[in-house]
Amino acid sequence: MVQVDLTRMLVNLSLALDFSRRGLLRHHQRVAVIALRLGEAAGLSARERFDLFAASMIHDAGAVTWPEKDALEVFDVSHPWEHCHRGYQFTADVPLLAPAAEVILSHHDRWEGGNPSGRAGAAIPLASRIIHLADRVDVLLDDRRHVLSQSEEIVRQVKELSGSVFDPELVDLFAGLAEAESFWLDITGPCLAENLLKMVEGYRVILEPAQLMGLACFFARIIDAKSPFTRHHSQGVARAASFLAARLGMTQGECFLMEVAGLLHDLGKLSVPEEILEKPGRLTREEFSWIKQHTYYTYWLLKPLDEVLPVVRWAAYHHEKLNGKGYPFRLRERDLCLGARIMAVSDIYAALREDRPYRRGLAWPEIEKILRGEVEGGALDRRVVEALLDSRRELDDIFYAVTAGCPATSRSNRP
Repeated sequence: MVQVDLTRMLVNLSLALDFSRRGLLRHHQRVAVIALRLGEAAGLSARERFDLFAASMIHDAGAVTWPEKDALEVFDVSHPWEHCHRGYQFTADVPLLAPAAEVILSHHDRWEGGNPSGRAGAAIPLASRIIHLADRVDVLLDDRRHVLSQSEEIVRQVKELSGSVFDPELVDLFAGLAEAESFWLDITGPCLAENLLKMVEGYRVILEPAQLMGLACFFARIIDAKSPFTRHHSQGVARAASFLAARLGMTQGECFLMEVAGLLHDLGKLSVPEEILEKPGRLTREEFSWIKQHTYYTYWLLKPLDEVLPVVRWAAYHHEKLNGKGYPFRLRERDLCLGARIMAVSDIYAALREDRPYRRGLAWPEIEKILRGEVEGGALDRRVVEALLDSRRELDDIFYAVTAGCPATSRSNRP
């Protein structure tokens, strides 16, 4: 298994959490920069700063839908704890990310207490207190104004809540850091990702296979939670793709990576409004344009993996067609490897099995008719479709296991 750097993965994957009606906000990266500066000023060790970085990069994972994200852009959020609890649930049983779970749970806890966690003051994890302050500072920033013209006003607003909402010692550290123009320019400048990588370069984590799978499962939960119609989709595609890969002669390691790719194949769907994903009728040309962008974003969000693993191509090419009529890259047969072809078939199969806002899930005769029609039209690989149709019993078992909530990871495929 080749080396995958967790730091680079989190810097890129965090962008998937930042799509909203206002575009790509880079909120998690900005919060991480502020938090790391505060953590350094507070005397945290390299390991503690890395854990703070990891929690910062996923702290709003529980805010899945665009309306939920919109609500968090108000500085004095009325009831922020639901997304904290959901983020905790997403994270707690993923060993790689488990240290961040309690931090995420309390990252909106008020210093004076009255929090659902029951915590107050120094009983709130320090990392939670830091992220809370960093998160609210970023929310106060107005991208329509120059950042330096806002700094004094933001410091004043934060100081007014010292001892009630925010840890007073952290407020003092923040006020000191805020005196330097570079503090503000680092948050909003073009080198945000580069700064982040430099700030944690002293502590590097290389992912083991099980950790890579855990990270993929974590993001699959977020993707599938975006709509009730997709609540098992990523898991279903992952399991079907891994199974078909084995049937078609791919190695155990390749089958493992196929499952990872399946879990992440719809990562870019976080850039699509829920009202389009859940529309019961035919999409307009404008609405379908939003759908078409999701695989493009999957490609770029997973791009750091492309240097070492084929996962990005297997995941992002799942709407490409052998006849060149797919999207968004308009690739043709010669450009699409077996993994990409398997993912395309697995995605269509899973979508046809599942309920959608415009129809109920289809039975095998209807699925077969559609898939064979796609083969005859030059869109799908005949060999992959035949392998799927010859495996109906096994795929039924997979489908029912996934919809029953069984773990997505096929442990037998781990290299």
